[in-house]
Amino acid sequence: MNHKTGDMGDISVKEGEDSLFRHLAPDTPEAKKIKSLQGREYEYAEYIGMLEYSIARYFYKSDRKITDRDAVSALKNIRKNCRRSIPFFNRDLEKEIIRSLIEVLEEKPVTSHELKLVIDYVLDIIDNRSWMGDEQAYIKWVAYIMDLFTEEEKEEYEKNIKALAAHMGLSSKHADLMLMKGEEEDLFEFIEEYGEEYGNIEEYQEESKEMSRDQKAGKEERAEKRTEERTEERTEKRIEERIEERTEEKAAERKITEEELLAEVESKFRLMSDAEKFDFLLERGPEFYEFVGLYIPELAEKREFTRIQELYSKLTAKYDNFLYLYVVMGATYLEIDPFLSKFYFQQALKTLDKLEGFSDATREKLRTSFLSFIEKIG
Repeated sequence: MNHKTGDMGDISVKEGEDSLFRHLAPDTPEAKKIKSLQGREYEYAEYIGMLEYSIARYFYKSDRKITDRDAVSALKNIRKNCRRSIPFFNRDLEKEIIRSLIEVLEEKPVTSHELKLVIDYVLDIIDNRSWMGDEQAYIKWVAYIMDLFTEEEKEEYEKNIKALAAHMGLSSKHADLMLMKGEEEDLFEFIEEYGEEYGNIEEYQEESKEMSRDQKAGKEERAEKRTEERTEERTEKRIEERIEERTEEKAAERKITEEELLAEVESKFRLMSDAEKFDFLLERGPEFYEFVGLYIPELAEKREFTRIQELYSKLTAKYDNFLYLYVVMGATYLEIDPFLSKFYFQQALKTLDKLEGFSDATREKLRTSFLSFIEKIG
């Protein structure tokens, strides 16, 4: 994209006279047709990344007391006054963001409309962290993601996130996702890969046909599975006894904590066959609700959506007000089918009002979280 700065040409501009607008390309009809950067993150990754890095760097190196609200205020002010020169902005955070954006715009300018979409995108990211109940939820997260923390600070942050996930009833897989763990640490790459995985159905079907032709491999796999199932059966009685002893009194008698017992049952659950996991959740879903958060994402990864809906239908028919089930379903379908995801979060919101046992603070946090998801889906 070619860019000219009016009559200024190549004349250098002092910072006192400089502004974001001087580095922006003219708006075009094509650019104005873009309504959101959702699904187009890769095209604008440089600008989104630089904007977020400037916020993280300022927090980490200059002011550890700034909050997400400060970042939102700065971004909105920049968005509104991008034509203003740098001295117009009073806060150092705003100047830091502007200078950082100018660096990338000098090499590859975008239009004013596109820049505003970049800012809107980051504002949405900040808002999507609001459910965590920390006024620095986004600030800390982006500093962690940008690898600015020391090893000790990283460990402390990861510990806090895992504790939060556990408190919300989320699985360790969800906690890892919040921490951007895994082979794809970049959110844009993760979203793209996730979408393509479910979008290329024809390729997946072809792969399945090829696998079915290999009869020898199939027989070996089935034989191995039968061996595993026989091994599992030999320990079934002992594990079932442990499950029945899930009371504080009996756990104390056996000198085993509730957390240790749950970890042991989870280990057993992970080794179960698909049919066993399915039946286990039908029998004990609400009691071991954490395992719903393990099994449904596992089915989604294998594209077994019919199986997911079968489990969902049977669980909702058997158990009233299964709040966690709705949350897991909403999260699972968030990228796959936003309309369906919205329905599940709406069900979670309705169920929340029917349940007792939550503190007012917890209930309000959950309500805010569900409403945020519903609003973002549209």
